[in-house]
Amino acid sequence: MRVNLLSYEPAGGWILYDYAVKLAAALRPHVESATVGFGQAPGFDVTFHINYAGLRQIQVPGLHCTMVTHIDTQDKFNLVRSQAAAGVLGFCMSEETTRRLNTLSGYTRFFNFAPPAMISAPPRQLTVMIAGRLYDDGRKNERWAIDFFKSFRPADLNIRVMGSGWGPLLEPLRRQGYSVEQTDDFQPELYHAWLKASDHLLITGNDEGALSTLDALVHGVVPIVTAQGYHLEQESEILLYATHEQLMRLAQRLQTRLDGANDVRRRLTDWNGFAIRHADHWAAQLAAMKAAA
Repeated sequence: MRVNLLSYEPAGGWILYDYAVKLAAALRPHVESATVGFGQAPGFDVTFHINYAGLRQIQVPGLHCTMVTHIDTQDKFNLVRSQAAAGVLGFCMSEETTRRLNTLSGYTRFFNFAPPAMISAPPRQLTVMIAGRLYDDGRKNERWAIDFFKSFRPADLNIRVMGSGWGPLLEPLRRQGYSVEQTDDFQPELYHAWLKASDHLLITGNDEGALSTLDALVHGVVPIVTAQGYHLEQESEILLYATHEQLMRLAQRLQTRLDGANDVRRRLTDWNGFAIRHADHWAAQLAAMKAAA
């Protein structure tokens, strides 16, 4: 299958040209060829007009389809209806628009092809910060913190720790592939930068409360803190726990929430799957056209 993705914007144009380029790149593993063109040309099985407003006359044989957006005037509706009457397929960006155009036009030639996001993004990670040094008497429950970190997959977590005594505990996590930044010294500028870039501040000590909890709340960072002292008296969003088991359940809940967010992100950026849908749809339509000829 040879596909001409016909851009009505020039190279280096705005969103529609970028759309054509991204779809062409995603299609190439699944079709014989996918070219971004700037006019109708012979020799293609499929001509995909991006978008419908540029198609006024079919000039070459093959299957023609259009991207259909913003049908908000009678003239625009009349144009896509006339295209459907001529056998052109319309790829809409929502099920609602598809249903309405099929109903109002009288032609069932409109299909839902909601596109992915134009800008891709890597999977989201959680950044968790600890601020505070360790003591020989174990008052900070540091083993709880390490267990909390190990509840996440290494690729899903960034760990930042400011405070002495943590190095030997964090080194095994580094070897397991976790992203770990640690400094023994309190550095005010780095502290503020790390805190503001974190999702959570983790406190595992039970010595009344940590002032860094208040710093986190001021900057919109959600503290994960022991249920004691002034941790209990804050009005902003805060995650409280009293036992090791409760802390592990919090970690599991955060990992599940992160997985869900990344599943959505993958669906929203799945250009490969989007391209396969196009290729499969066109292949079925071409087969039907051949059978009817």
